[in-house]
Amino acid sequence: MMGKETVGSNQANFGNEIDQVERQHLVGREKEIAFFLDRLLTPGTKGSILNLYGTGGVGKSYLLDEFRRLSTHHHAQFLLLDSRDFSRNSHDFCIHLLRMLRYPLPKPNSLHDPAQVLDLCLEVITEQTHKSKLVLSFDTFEEMGEMEYWLREIFLPRLPQDTFIIISGRYPLQGSWASSPAWRQLIMRLPIVDLDYLSVRTYLERIGIKQEETIFRIWNKTRGHPLTLSLLVSTTLAHQFQGVTELDSADVFAYVVHIWLKEVPDEQLRELVELAAVLRHFNQELLAYVMERPIPTEHFLKLVGLSFVRRVDRGWLLHDLMRDAICLELRHRMPDYYDRLRKRCILYFYEKIRDSSRNNSVSWESEEWIYYAGDQWIRGFFYQKSASYYWEPLNAANWAEAEQYIRNRRLQAKDTVIHYSCPDSNESYKYVITAEENLYTLKFIDLHELHELDPFIVKLIRDSEGTVLGLSAIIPINAHTLEYLRTKPLSSAYFSSLPEARLKEFRVAKDTKAGYFVKTIDIADFSNLMMREAAGITFINHMLSRGVCIAAPPANPMFEHIHLRLGCEQTTVHRDYDGITPTPMYMIDTSGGKLHRFLNKMIASLSLPQEEAQEHDDLLVLSGREKEVVELLVKGHSNLEIAATLYVSETTVKKHVSNIFRKLDVKSRAQLINRYMSKINSQG
Repeated sequence: MMGKETVGSNQANFGNEIDQVERQHLVGREKEIAFFLDRLLTPGTKGSILNLYGTGGVGKSYLLDEFRRLSTHHHAQFLLLDSRDFSRNSHDFCIHLLRMLRYPLPKPNSLHDPAQVLDLCLEVITEQTHKSKLVLSFDTFEEMGEMEYWLREIFLPRLPQDTFIIISGRYPLQGSWASSPAWRQLIMRLPIVDLDYLSVRTYLERIGIKQEETIFRIWNKTRGHPLTLSLLVSTTLAHQFQGVTELDSADVFAYVVHIWLKEVPDEQLRELVELAAVLRHFNQELLAYVMERPIPTEHFLKLVGLSFVRRVDRGWLLHDLMRDAICLELRHRMPDYYDRLRKRCILYFYEKIRDSSRNNSVSWESEEWIYYAGDQWIRGFFYQKSASYYWEPLNAANWAEAEQYIRNRRLQAKDTVIHYSCPDSNESYKYVITAEENLYTLKFIDLHELHELDPFIVKLIRDSEGTVLGLSAIIPINAHTLEYLRTKPLSSAYFSSLPEARLKEFRVAKDTKAGYFVKTIDIADFSNLMMREAAGITFINHMLSRGVCIAAPPANPMFEHIHLRLGCEQTTVHRDYDGITPTPMYMIDTSGGKLHRFLNKMIASLSLPQEEAQEHDDLLVLSGREKEVVELLVKGHSNLEIAATLYVSETTVKKHVSNIFRKLDVKSRAQLINRYMSKINSQG
C-alpha cells in the first residue's frame, strides 16, 4: 500500500465525488480545521509541527483526509506517511518518500548507502518546497518504534524551515520532544476528542436519521465516539431505522474495544484495564484495595499511559465507551468476579465516608458512593458521561456573567423534552419540563441578597473550558441563616413550621452548619447530559454531609423521581412557585448516627461480607473523648464522677453527653446503654 499524496489524476472525478461525500460527513472539527488553515495559509510560517493525538477510532485519520483536501484546494502538496506502509528503517523510509514525491528512482542496488539516500531525499524535498507549500504528515506515529529517534535527531532538523509537519498518533509527543526547549517551542498540540451531542445530531440528520428518539439513543450508546458512531449507524441503516434498542450492538462495541486493546498486549496490564473499567475514577490506592493486593508502580504507570486513559482532578478514568464495553463483556463472561469487584468498591467508599464523616469532607466520596451503591436509574441519569466541571463562588469578577446567565435563561426559556433509557434495565422514560417550570428554579434568586447572607451560597457551574453551565444557590443552615430560611419563599414553609426544640438544633455557629437548604440548582437544559450530570452531582455532593439536606424543586415527575431514588423523603408542601400547585419539599437527614444507618440501608441488599458487623458500629461517629464518656456512662458513672475521672469540668461532660445523644439519635441514657450493649453482644 502506498502513502497518500495530493495529485490531480485520471480518477479526479470519482475521487472528487468521494471527497464531497466524506466532507459532508465530517462534523464537529471546525476548530481543528481553522487551526490547520491558519498554519497553512499564514505567510512566513516556519518550523511548525502540529501534533494531533487522541485515542483509537476518534477520527484522526479522517481529519488528516480533510487536511489533504484543503491542501489540494490551496495548491499545497500533502504527503501522508503511515508508519504501517514501510519498513521501519531510515533507508526504506527515504525510498518510500522519494516514490511519493514521484522521483525517478535508479536501480535499487545503486541506492544502498543510507546517508546517500537521505541526502537525495532532502534535496528532492527542498526542490519541492520551492514549487509549492509542502505538508508532511505522519500517521500512527506511536508505531514508529526506533525510527522516532532518527526522525527527531536526524531527519526533521534537516528539513526546509517552511515544511509544515503533522505528527498524528494516540499519544502526545513526550520524552525528548517535551524535555527539549527547542522542540517544545515548535510543537503545537491539538487533542482530538469525541464529538459533542450537536455534532452527532448534525451527522445523523445529514445521513437521513432525523427521529428525535433514535438520535438520542445513538448518542447515548456511542457517547460521540466517531468510529463507534459510524459502525452503529451503518447497522441502524441496515435495519431500516428499527431503533437502536432493538439492535444487537455487541459486535460493534467488541470491535472498538479490540482496536483499543491493541495497545495492551500484556496480560497483567489487561487485568488492570478490566479493573479500571469497573471503577469510575481510580488511583493506585483504590486499585490495590479492590484487587486486595499491591499494584506495582511500574504497572500502574503503564496503565495510566494508555491513550484511552485520561487524568482528571480525582485520579484517572477510562474512556466512557471503553469502560461501558468492558463492563458489559465482563458481566457476561465473569459475573461473580465483576460483582466482587463492585462490592469491594462499595466497601472502600463506605470506609472513606465513615472515617472522614467527623470533619464533614465527604463530597467526593458521596459522589462515588452513589455511583457504586446507589439506584441504577440514578447511575444512568447522572453518570453516563464523565464530564469535567467545577464550581466557582459568586464574586465581583464573575458577577456580570451570573447576571447575564439569568437574563439569558429568562429570555430563552422553552419546553424541554428529556428522553432517557436506563442502561441496566433498558426501560425508557420521557419527561417534559415546561417553559414556565424552567423558570421556577430562578424565580426567587436575588444575587445581592444571597451574597450578603453568605458569599459562598451562590456558585457558577462551569465546564472545563470555563463556559457557564448553570448556577446553584445552596444555603448552609446555622444561626446566621435561620431567620432568612424561616421568612423567605420556598424555605419558609418548612422552617417556620418547626418546633423550638428543632430550631435550637439548627442554631449552630455561623462558621459551621447543621445542614443545607438547596434553594436552586439551575441549568439551561436538562436534556444535555453534561449539564444534567453537573446538576445531579452538585446535589449528591451535599446530601451526605452529616446534617439535614432539604430541597424545594418544582413539582415535576422528573424531580420527584430524582429525589426519591436518591433516598430523600417528601416533607412539607408549599405553593410558592405559582400560588396554586401543591409542591412537596424533599429531605434527607444524615446527622449523627443517621449517616451510617442510611449507608447500611442502601447496601442491605448487596450481601457485603463485612457490613453485618459494621452495621452496629454507630460509635464510629464519636470522637475519642466522647467514646470515653460513653464507656463511663455505661458503667453507671454520674456526670460529676466522669468529670473527675477525665480531669474536665462537669459542664464539659454535659456538652459531650449532649453531642453523643445528638450523634447517636438517642434521647436518654437508657437508650444509649441499650445500643452500646447491642453492639458489644453482636461482636461477641
